[in-house]
Amino acid sequence: MKGLQRKGVSVLTAAFAVSLLLAGCGSNDNSSSTADGSSDSGGNNAAAANNANGSGTDSNGANTATNSNGGATGAANLKPYTIKWFVPGAAAQKDQAEVNEEVSKYLKDKINASFDLEVIDWGSWDDKMNLKFASSEPFDLLYTAAWNGFTTKISQGNIIDMTGLIDKDAPQAKAVIEPALLEGSKVNGKNYGMPTNKEMATQWGVMLRKDLVDKYSIDITTIKKLEDLEPYFDTIKDKEPGVTPFYLNKDTSLLSVWNSNNFDHYDIAAGTLPLGQSDFKLVDGLETPQAKAGYDLIHSWYQKGYVNKDAATLQDLSGGLKAGKAFAYPEQLKPGKDAEASTATGVQWVQVELTQPIIGTGDTQGAMTSISRTSKDPDRAMMFLNLLYTDKYLVNLIAFGIEGKHYKKVDDNTIDFADGVTAQTSGYNLNQAWLFGNQFNDYLWTNEDPQKWQKFMDFNKAAKNDTLLGFVFDPTNVKTETATIANVRKEFDSGLQSGTLDPNVYLPKYIDKMKAAGIEKVIAEEQKQLDAWRAAKGQ
Repeated sequence: MKGLQRKGVSVLTAAFAVSLLLAGCGSNDNSSSTADGSSDSGGNNAAAANNANGSGTDSNGANTATNSNGGATGAANLKPYTIKWFVPGAAAQKDQAEVNEEVSKYLKDKINASFDLEVIDWGSWDDKMNLKFASSEPFDLLYTAAWNGFTTKISQGNIIDMTGLIDKDAPQAKAVIEPALLEGSKVNGKNYGMPTNKEMATQWGVMLRKDLVDKYSIDITTIKKLEDLEPYFDTIKDKEPGVTPFYLNKDTSLLSVWNSNNFDHYDIAAGTLPLGQSDFKLVDGLETPQAKAGYDLIHSWYQKGYVNKDAATLQDLSGGLKAGKAFAYPEQLKPGKDAEASTATGVQWVQVELTQPIIGTGDTQGAMTSISRTSKDPDRAMMFLNLLYTDKYLVNLIAFGIEGKHYKKVDDNTIDFADGVTAQTSGYNLNQAWLFGNQFNDYLWTNEDPQKWQKFMDFNKAAKNDTLLGFVFDPTNVKTETATIANVRKEFDSGLQSGTLDPNVYLPKYIDKMKAAGIEKVIAEEQKQLDAWRAAKGQ
C-alpha cells in the first residue's frame, strides 16, 4: 500500500540529484517511443503489457543469463550465489522463507542463484538500511526512490552506477521498460536504479469504506474538494462509534491533496512555486498563506474529532484499516488502487480522486531497485533483474507467493486467495507488486478491473507535467543545511500535518527554526540552479 507509507508532505519533496534532462520534459505531450521506436501514446510500453516473453527467452518464457553480447552463458558456467534483497513493507511475511525457497529452486537453472528477500517494516526502514550501509553488510539489492533519499545514497556511494550493467546483463529488461522511466530515473546521465515498469503519474485523493458509503447513500461524485467530506465525517462521528472519520498516522495527511491543488510545485525542504506563479521565483512554502490554510484545515478537523488522537505518533496505518477503525484515509491513487487496498486489508474501499494526475521528476524515480556497493556480484544481481522484468512466473511468485498456498488461478491472468485463505490470514500478502519489475506481467485479483493495465496507460496519457519536470536539485553546496533541515522537520512535521499542533502557535516556530537551519540559503542555491537549467532550455 504505497500511499500509506510515503512520508506525508515529504512525498512531494523534489528529488535531490546532480543533473538531469528528462526526454521530452518541456512538452505536455506525454506520449513516448516504445523500445522498437514506435509511438506509444499511453506512456507505457504496450508490448510489455501483452508479451510476457521478450527476446532471448527459453522455452519456459524466462530469460537465461546473458554475456556482454546478449547471448546465453548458461547457469552451469556460473558459481553458486545468493541474491540478497531488502524491501520495505507493512510487516515481515510469515511464509517469506517458503517463497524464497521456491524462487531459489527456479533461479538455480536460470542463473545458478539462491534467493533471500527480506521485508523491513516501513517505520524502521531508514534506520535499518543506514545501519547496514554503515556496517558494510553484504547484500545485493534494495528499494530506492526519489522521496526516500535516493540521491543521498548516490552521494554517499552506497549504491552503484548500473548503466553498463544494464546494457551488459539486462538487455531484455531494458527493452521492456518504458523509455521515459529509464531516462527520467537517471542522475547525471547514469542509472543508479532500475525503475518499476508501471504508472508514471501521481494523483492524490481519499479512500472511503464502501459499506459505510452504501449505508449512508453517499454520492462520491459530489466530493470535489476536501471540505466536501465534512458533512459525511459528521455523520460517521455521530452514528458510527469506534470508527474514525479521517484516519491518519504520523506520515500521512490531507496536505498531500491540499498542496497538489494549491501549488505548481511544493517542497517543504527547499523551494516552492505557488499556483499560477509565472516568474519561476522559488519561495519558502511554509511562509505562504496557502500552506497556512492547509495546516488550519487539518487542525480544525483534529479539533472536531475527525482525526484519531494518536495520529502524530501512530506508526502503522494498515492495522487500523484492517480492524475497521477508519471511514476515510488519504491515499496516493492510480486506476484500481481501491481494489488493491481492499485486497490488502480485507475491507472494501472506494477511491475519490481530488487532484489531477501530475508527472514530476520524482515520479520517474518513485519506485526503483538499486544495487548496493556491498554486493559481491553485481553482474549476478543484474542478471536476476533481467529475469524479474521479463519472466512472468518469477515476478508473480515474488509478488503474490506460491500458487495453491497463497493464491489460486481463476484464469490465465486472474487470481484469488487460495481456499481457506483471506487477506488477514495469508502468510504472504505483501500487496506491493509495484516494487517488483514489470507490473504489466502481474496477475490481477478477481476484484480488479480486467482493463487495469490499459487504464494505467490512459492515466499516464491524461497526466499533466509538473512545472519543474526534468529539473533536479544538486544539494552538494548546502549539504550541512539540508541535513539540519531534515532534523527540524522531524520535530514539527508529524504534529502539524496530523492537526495535533495548533499552526497559529507552532507554524511560526517551525518557520523560525527552518530559517535558522538555513532554508533561505538552500532556496537561493536551488534558484541559481533552476535559472541555469531554464536558460539552457531557452526559457
